[in-house]
Amino acid sequence: MSILVNVQQFRDWAGAAVSTVSDPLIQACLDEAEAGLCADLGLQVPDLQAVDQAHDLAVGEELRRASRLLARRNSPEAISGFGEAAFAVPSRDPDSARTLSAILATLVIPPAVA
Repeated sequence: MSILVNVQQFRDWAGAAVSTVSDPLIQACLDEAEAGLCADLGLQVPDLQAVDQAHDLAVGEELRRASRLLARRNSPEAISGFGEAAFAVPSRDPDSARTLSAILATLVIPPAVA
């Protein structure tokens, strides 16, 4: 079960876009998003909660990932749109890469402090 973000927080963030989506489906996407985030960082949730800035960035990234997972459920071929307007839905994106780097940067202890 997702620790960083709960279903109500996701609903508040996403607004009307998820008004017809079931709580169990949102929870499943949050769980997967959080697991993927932790795996990509090589960290656990308590590591992310230990530093406020890392926590805030991780929450934002989990919201983004869960939202994209919800969108992809309607696109099993990873294609969004139709005809000439269709585009591939990337499994990784630059936003996530930057956020992961920022999270890790907030958790690094400066050499002068160590």
